[in-house]
Amino acid sequence: MEDKINKIKKWINKGGFPFEMKVAKAFKEGGFQIGQSILFKDSETGKYRETDIIAHITKSVENVWFNLSFVVECKKVVGKPWIVLKSDSEYQTQKDKLPIFGSNNAQLLFKKVHSESNYRSPLIFPDLTNYGYNIITAFSEKNDSSYTASQSVLKAIDYLVNKSNESDSKFCNIYIPIIAIEGELYDGSLTSDNEIKLEEKSVSTFVSTKSFEENGLSVITVVTAEKLTEYIDELKLDCTIFFEKYDKELKDIAKSNPTNLALTMYDNDF
Repeated sequence: MEDKINKIKKWINKGGFPFEMKVAKAFKEGGFQIGQSILFKDSETGKYRETDIIAHITKSVENVWFNLSFVVECKKVVGKPWIVLKSDSEYQTQKDKLPIFGSNNAQLLFKKVHSESNYRSPLIFPDLTNYGYNIITAFSEKNDSSYTASQSVLKAIDYLVNKSNESDSKFCNIYIPIIAIEGELYDGSLTSDNEIKLEEKSVSTFVSTKSFEENGLSVITVVTAEKLTEYIDELKLDCTIFFEKYDKELKDIAKSNPTNLALTMYDNDF
């Protein structure tokens, strides 16, 4: 019996399940509410898939729940480092866009804080000038794990946003994608001599852009296992400051039409 248990443990450890469990535990210990293995429908295949972790920070304002939800994809990539490709070009044409996913109420909140508040939360106002433009997996000819993970987390969020907007419940959902990896992470860029320069990182972020789509800009953060606890602490602090700094705007949204169903021009009174 003991031999069988050891074989099962060895088999489990070969995959990514232990790392996913460690990530969920770290978020829970960091003060987040946790959901694991949440099903979502793939928009391309129509089949249900699992997202690894959804970590929430929530606050009730005027009987409306405001949710900061971090959708986390976990990957074990030992032996195949991920590289975030960067260049000197800035996303000048994208700077005025807010590349953050949210329900209809969240979109109203984004516009409101953009026009009425001087505070720029890094959760919804990322500095696009310092982000990579692509991510690749080293030593991989097929089935690039970095591409698969990024597409999976974005599809999960897209599904969650659509389901949020079908509800008449009083909530405002903001979704932020994260990929946690057990393995190495690098930033890759081109030197002035046209040589590839690699710099090892514990956290890096890249922009995924879809051509000819109004909301085709997505920002994804990749964090390594070594940095995870510190990164989660920083996220928790950003969430606390978010709710403090945007207290007025949150109350204004809560007093307006609080559901996420499609609104008319007559539904808002602010």
